[in-house]
Amino acid sequence: MPRQSLAFCLLAVVSLASFSHAQQAQGAPPAILEIYRDAVKPAKMAEYNRLEGEAALACARASTWPYLAMQSLSGPQTEVWYMEGFDSYAAVEQSSKPFVKNAALSSELNRLMEAKTNLVGDAHVVFAHYRDDLSSNLGLVPPRSRFFAVTMVTVRPGHEREFEEIHRTLRAARQRASAADNRVVYQVVSGMPRNIFLIFSAYRSLQNAGNGLDPAVDDYASEVDEPTRNRLDDYTRVSVVSSETWIFSVTPAMSNPAGEWIVDDPEFWRASPAMQRQSESRKPAENSQRTSPGQH
Repeated sequence: MPRQSLAFCLLAVVSLASFSHAQQAQGAPPAILEIYRDAVKPAKMAEYNRLEGEAALACARASTWPYLAMQSLSGPQTEVWYMEGFDSYAAVEQSSKPFVKNAALSSELNRLMEAKTNLVGDAHVVFAHYRDDLSSNLGLVPPRSRFFAVTMVTVRPGHEREFEEIHRTLRAARQRASAADNRVVYQVVSGMPRNIFLIFSAYRSLQNAGNGLDPAVDDYASEVDEPTRNRLDDYTRVSVVSSETWIFSVTPAMSNPAGEWIVDDPEFWRASPAMQRQSESRKPAENSQRTSPGQH
């Protein structure tokens, strides 16, 4: 079955298990990030949320791979991004098999996909590669992440070296100073122009996200000496065509989180279908205990 017909659970997913494994075993985010971008039409978000919530619950009940949904709070249009992490493209290929074998799940997802046709514009699937040399030492999704700033930087073709040098220099300076650094950098390889870099920064609150984007705070004014700052400014002028940052809010009701995420932030994930499924599982057991012989 085509991957597009499984967008709710297959393309529209982030494998939290993959992220967790990568962070524990490698101390790094997944090598390959797949992003499914849904552009939601004006005044259609409520119905979209309802359908995606049904899809997430269907996935939770079928014990599919976990996934994360996040909705844009800024930007030119309302988008919901779903991401999935892989160690290799062989793993990407293998990921569809469980869904293909589950006819009931596929049928339900196809129904929901049909129902949301008039709620969204054209969807985009993006593949990006992790740039360890440009990123901090944090995982892509640290514990208790509730908001993300995603900066989309268009780099002038032929000047990637200058852009990369900016972030290598900043990484080294922050490491020397033991300064906070939550940047995780990916380079687009498919689905968007290849000269676009995506910089993810996770935050625990909207206030922290806003403070991190304060335009009065220079990205590196206080972190490097004046000659280095002037050099980085020159590199920026030469290499960066445009830079745009969107704020996203993680949406539990449209996500199917892994157990590790729920343990990290149980109150936040209470609205997720995965938690609803746990409640459903407990109810029959509780009823059985109340009506079993000898329990009067």
